[in-house]
Amino acid sequence: MKTIETDVLIVGGGIAGAALACALRDSGYWVVLVEQRKGPLDTARGDHLQPCTVDALAKWGVLNRFLERGAGRRVGHEFRSETGETLLKADYSELPIPHPYFLVYHHDLIAETFLEIASEGSNFDLFKPAVAREFKVVDGRIKALKIHANDQEITIKPHIVVGADGSNSIVRSTLNFATFEHPYRHPMVALFGKRPPRLKPENYFFRYSGPEGLVFIQQRMDEQIKLTLPVGPEGIPWWKKSTKEERARVLGLRADSLKCFESEIAGFYPVRMIHAIDYVSGNVVLVGDAAHSIHPARGQGLNMGIASLPTLIRCLPTVADVSSAEKVRQALLQYQKIQKPLSDRIIARNHQAAMDMEMGADEDRATFLKRQNELIREISARPELRRMHLLEATGYPFGAPTEAEPDYLA
Repeated sequence: MKTIETDVLIVGGGIAGAALACALRDSGYWVVLVEQRKGPLDTARGDHLQPCTVDALAKWGVLNRFLERGAGRRVGHEFRSETGETLLKADYSELPIPHPYFLVYHHDLIAETFLEIASEGSNFDLFKPAVAREFKVVDGRIKALKIHANDQEITIKPHIVVGADGSNSIVRSTLNFATFEHPYRHPMVALFGKRPPRLKPENYFFRYSGPEGLVFIQQRMDEQIKLTLPVGPEGIPWWKKSTKEERARVLGLRADSLKCFESEIAGFYPVRMIHAIDYVSGNVVLVGDAAHSIHPARGQGLNMGIASLPTLIRCLPTVADVSSAEKVRQALLQYQKIQKPLSDRIIARNHQAAMDMEMGADEDRATFLKRQNELIREISARPELRRMHLLEATGYPFGAPTEAEPDYLA
């Protein structure tokens, strides 16, 4: 039996956990990350990092590593009707933000790159694969975790525990965090395929909507695109049995640029919102999907997980004080006081967008989506609404960054 004492134990090596380990490299804290999966993450999940997230990568000194690995840039988006009529076109350079682009990088590579950089630090241990289930909990605090890795039994004794182990979080259930949950009726289907020549600009995101429903089109790193759409009355069985020709016919009705598009199905995803009522218990804090798993209606899931980390890091006790249980507790509660209201607002806005998408996938969707398109035209025409729309899209819902710290981070 081996025993390790550590300042920060991160349970979960997905996007949020790997990003935190990367951000804390050479920080002075000793960091241990435990991840149970053996293979890569699902590449069909979110793969566009918002400009606010890009700014965090730059401040952590790792942005160039992603660019060197082939990450692309998405500089704007366009909302269109099913016939290709432009309802709204926006370029992120319209905003006074430091990095006016999304970083396009395959989902599975994001965590891999974060962990690679974290492993270059002098204060990091990674155990993968290793199952984290045997927790010793005393008074709402995790005192120890027993894992099995590399053919040995290891006991980890942490000062701080970060639950970053996804929507089915073992950390969250072990500490009995209360949650609010909402299952959505329409699962999502994701498809990959080669970019159609008519789909331009190449570095834009596209949303098509019309009587037949919605479809979202994102660029990928390899001249491919990813389509996501809510599964409507046709159901998952139809999609599973569909041929390329049948899919092209259905997609062509939703977006004129997808006529004759050859696609491969990447996966199906039932969608639910799981939001922890509190993020903190004793020396434990939840981040990423463990704290808030949300609908992909606005593409914010993985970005929310990363965007909260600068605040968490800023709230952590000093290396000298991290062994103080009371100072850890107060530091994590301060993080919750700052971050929870911000997350609550973003989640509420996302839920409304998700409910709109639900209605846009129902059998009577045509009338609803017609009204939605009229609202999009109004957003495009009114400068104040357009600016708010762009700030939300780029990850700055509370305003563009300035030299001074915003009041809510004071």
